[in-house]
Amino acid sequence: MKKIFFTFFLLLLYSCDNDDLINELEGNNELPASVVFKNIPGGTFEMGGFTVQGDAPKVNVTLAGFQISEKEITNGQYIDFLNNSYLDGWIIVSSKSITDPCGTYSENMIIGEGKSPYPGEIFLQLAETGGCASSGEAEHIYNKSWISFDNSINKFELLDISKADWPVNWMKWFGADAYAQYYNVSLPTEAQWEYAARGGQQFDYPTDDGTLSLSKANYNGNVPGLYNPNGYSVATGSYPKNPYELYDMGGNVWEWCKDYYNETFYNDGAIDPVNTTPDSSSKRVRRGGSWNYHSATLLTYARASDFEYRGNNHFGFRIVKTTP
Repeated sequence: MKKIFFTFFLLLLYSCDNDDLINELEGNNELPASVVFKNIPGGTFEMGGFTVQGDAPKVNVTLAGFQISEKEITNGQYIDFLNNSYLDGWIIVSSKSITDPCGTYSENMIIGEGKSPYPGEIFLQLAETGGCASSGEAEHIYNKSWISFDNSINKFELLDISKADWPVNWMKWFGADAYAQYYNVSLPTEAQWEYAARGGQQFDYPTDDGTLSLSKANYNGNVPGLYNPNGYSVATGSYPKNPYELYDMGGNVWEWCKDYYNETFYNDGAIDPVNTTPDSSSKRVRRGGSWNYHSATLLTYARASDFEYRGNNHFGFRIVKTTP
């Protein structure tokens, strides 16, 4: 009888360990309950428009239905990922020297560990300052990273609990995509992002009615290159939602997409396009503008790109998943 019970116990233990392993490998972890998705119906839309760099030709693109998070991923939601993925051996925290227009200094970084999809890559800079403009002026202290790491208890915490629903910032592409993979979801493709931003009505701006003003989005006016010492991101959902019930598709923080950037990638008649092939620059797409950028960057079809390892006080993301 004891032998039978012991054998059953071993089988049960093996089954639990095996399930944990399968979940870890497949990324079947449970998203924070606060991440709310909105259904986006499939369809065909006209993607693109006039841009100064001429990289957004008008083409008809067809997409299957999908779901997208109604808001940008917040500090609180990212901390949930950090604490769980830290226990799972996905990340470590290490101080590194960096140089930017403010000078050279050391900052704690969240770095991918062996079990993550991007070992050795920086996910997030735990910036203690608000950063600085390209000309060297210090930016508002509210642009700091609100996430800290207490190495006495090996836990990530918020510096200010009132900033839990602010969009996570200082985000590298690797940190955004790792979050998505951990929960078995995805970053939006560039086409999905634009389709959702247009609100089903071919809007030029991703607001409630397709027009733009400072009461509809968090951005830095109409003139490029102006320094705003009082600018910073604000709580997600602070501005009116678009017709698909999505908040902050324009402004607040830039949003990383899944695609590599290529100015000639999109063709008329494409179905569910996503650019998985890097060119010589290996830059990824980011969309939507930010509190620090002017109105033209908030156009639903405006395109921007950056290196995967870059990210600063106005880079964040949102996520998508397939429609069940």
